[in-house]
Amino acid sequence: MVMRKMLIVLLNLMVLISLCGCKDTTLPLPELEEGMRGQLGIDKNINESTIDKYLGRKDSVYYDMRMLKDEANYEAIGGDSYLSGYVKGFEVIPYPYLCNVEGLPEAVGQGYEGPTLFSIKDGEYIANYEESYHIIESLFPKDKYIFLMCGGGGYAGMTKQLLVALGYDENKIYNTGGYWYYQGENKVETFYEENDKRYYDFSNVPYHNIDHSLLTPVDGYEPNTDKKEDDNVIDDEEIFIEIHDNDELSGLIEEVKTFALYVYIPGCSSCASFYPIVKEFAQANDIPMYAVDLTAIYKSNNPVSERISYSPSMFIFIDGEVVAYLDPSSDEDLTYYQTLEGLSGWFSQYLDVEILRSDTFNEVSDCESACSLDD
Repeated sequence: MVMRKMLIVLLNLMVLISLCGCKDTTLPLPELEEGMRGQLGIDKNINESTIDKYLGRKDSVYYDMRMLKDEANYEAIGGDSYLSGYVKGFEVIPYPYLCNVEGLPEAVGQGYEGPTLFSIKDGEYIANYEESYHIIESLFPKDKYIFLMCGGGGYAGMTKQLLVALGYDENKIYNTGGYWYYQGENKVETFYEENDKRYYDFSNVPYHNIDHSLLTPVDGYEPNTDKKEDDNVIDDEEIFIEIHDNDELSGLIEEVKTFALYVYIPGCSSCASFYPIVKEFAQANDIPMYAVDLTAIYKSNNPVSERISYSPSMFIFIDGEVVAYLDPSSDEDLTYYQTLEGLSGWFSQYLDVEILRSDTFNEVSDCESACSLDD
């Protein structure tokens, strides 16, 4: 009997200790800050200065709404166009892939204009793909609290507006502000610096890419796949064959064996300046030529992302193995970026090609500008 009472007391004590050790599970209702931050939708109580207290909740999801490399020039307003870091526990979903961006500051210029899951028309959110609603509901479960962040708070606020318009409970969504102002203990940086230059490595970023080319457009929607010249998205299908993901790259290595691969990042000015030389070389040689957006394969294990985390670059595969690649940060490789003669001379070391000449010159292929992911 005494033993039974002792067990009951012990169990009660354990329950009491466990309750005392738990975090407060209650959340303050969303409340806008005053002034400009309030206009962006940033929350007064849960924001950059307090978010650390609300991390790791099992009843919540955490998303950073920035692109890995935004086409808008956020440096013009003191920000960063690259995803220079994020708060630990947040996953990355680019808002510009969810819905068209409106109201950007004039100073940052034009942002992403490609395909989106939804479009804003006359104040309403219209689905552009048959899968749009399903993707949103998969990423943003309605039975969870949703914590949003971006660079300065704008994309996070736009995301909340989208979700509320789609039927989400506005009292369960928090715009926690901008990473650019976060000074907490859970900062995860995605860059490193060497020789006074900055490089970005996104290989460990928890990233959700949305490949619109795999989706089913609704009747009447025509995705805008046109890109500005500086975006350098490969559209010369007769010359280059675009690789869209790591599975395609793996299959290519296994099946084709010997080929050349041009590696770029959309919006990279160094890629745009190097591209005419690559194109001339491709037109003059009967070599299988492929191209890949580095951001589409960076998170997977493959011979490209194992060697570089920046662009532009060229890879030569022979019998399924990398025999050579160009390093844009290397002074030794610099001459291969500048002229057609230099590039074809590099190729001739590994493949049976002629050394070609033309008047095309890459004027910005000095080491600093060729390293397209430096700040």
